[in-house]
Amino acid sequence: MSLAALEPCSISAPPASGSLFVATSLHVWFTSEPEQFARDFQINDTVYRRLDPEYYAWLRSRMVVAKKAATAGHLPPAAFEDLRVRFNAVHEWAVGYFGEALLLAAVRGFRSGGYDPPVAKEEVRCVPVPGPRKSAADDISPEAMALVDSISERALSLGWKRQRLYAVGRSRVLDPGRGLVCFLKAGDRIGEVTRQSIELVGPPPLEGRQRFYNPDVDQPWVRRIR
Repeated sequence: MSLAALEPCSISAPPASGSLFVATSLHVWFTSEPEQFARDFQINDTVYRRLDPEYYAWLRSRMVVAKKAATAGHLPPAAFEDLRVRFNAVHEWAVGYFGEALLLAAVRGFRSGGYDPPVAKEEVRCVPVPGPRKSAADDISPEAMALVDSISERALSLGWKRQRLYAVGRSRVLDPGRGLVCFLKAGDRIGEVTRQSIELVGPPPLEGRQRFYNPDVDQPWVRRIR
């Protein structure tokens, strides 16, 4: 048995000096500074996981399923082709970074039933109740304020501005001026605090991870692979 891409494609692999993060949709992020990111991190509704041999084996198993679905006519050819191209780029990077022997061992020993892929943290949806119109400040819980208070001294010492932590903003959804306190939900906790970002960790058992980025400082270099 040897590992080959699902038919050859001419996509350049990213440099092997950083880490590749891959979503289950096979959209990817590459960063040369992986220490700035948790194993899983979420952007909007998409969770990216740092690629390792076991995750590669899971992605490959899903491609086998997709290929069978395309052959049976249950998946449109164009949709499978898009997945194939994306997977081949991931495959090329993985072979260059981990080596074929390590990936092959992961594929041979992989059992899909015991693997938990990255899952997006579900947004809590509230049913509106008739009554006085609420302001953005009404959504801030005492627990959220206490969490921000607990890390504010460290964050400020690293260069965060106070409004980036506490600003309520004019809108409850789209205002870019909303601070960290607006993004904390029931059961959340705060993980790593750095100059560039603050990690938000969701409640168990999923403990989905997101990053609240500091727009006032330079961020780690990240580029998309298309």
